[in-house]
Amino acid sequence: MKIATQKLTKVYCRGTPNEVKAIKDATVKIKEGDFCLITGPSGSGKTTLLSLLALLTRPTRGKIFYEDAEVSSYSDAWQTKIRKEKLGFIFQQYNLLPQFSAWENVALPNLCRQMSKTERRSQAISIMRKLGLEDRLDFKVAHLSGGEQQRVAIARALVTDPEIVFADEPTASVDEETASAIIDLFKALKKEGKTVIVSTHDNSLIREAIQHLNLQSGTVV
Repeated sequence: MKIATQKLTKVYCRGTPNEVKAIKDATVKIKEGDFCLITGPSGSGKTTLLSLLALLTRPTRGKIFYEDAEVSSYSDAWQTKIRKEKLGFIFQQYNLLPQFSAWENVALPNLCRQMSKTERRSQAISIMRKLGLEDRLDFKVAHLSGGEQQRVAIARALVTDPEIVFADEPTASVDEETASAIIDLFKALKKEGKTVIVSTHDNSLIREAIQHLNLQSGTVV
């Protein structure tokens, strides 16, 4: 299995009157090359589960395995190394840096690698061309439309050629044309053999999925 979990649980404000059990005993298995959707109503725990699987959040209890290695027990430094080398994450709110240009935002994940600025720019341009952003390279992100900002965020997640791509509501805030282009991109990533895991309300993605995890009040049903 590319990713597996055992009784994965996340509790916020544990032991207080405001305690929230966001994820409850989730046991999932995701194969290499799967296109996995995580669906459910608002507040069901989709983003929390996605963040746990992507090692952005530590579980309260339970285990996460990457290719049979229990990565949930790894140190922060080792989890950071895995995220840098193997994972790409597309955030719902984009998380772009407004002081930088579009290509500089895309190139950010490569700052920690032994690459020259010319190499970083070249790699950023290559992935931005695939997403139709070649004429927006030097624009500040504040001057881009919402759909363009989303594509910049996607390009940033893909610039390191990750094995696993996570996306949190990638079509929620874009127009229909951009949403269709994003869906086509995920289909292309699946054909390349990448593992794609998406949390979404978008029912049009369901027919493309190999696996579908539906969450209700933090429980996979």
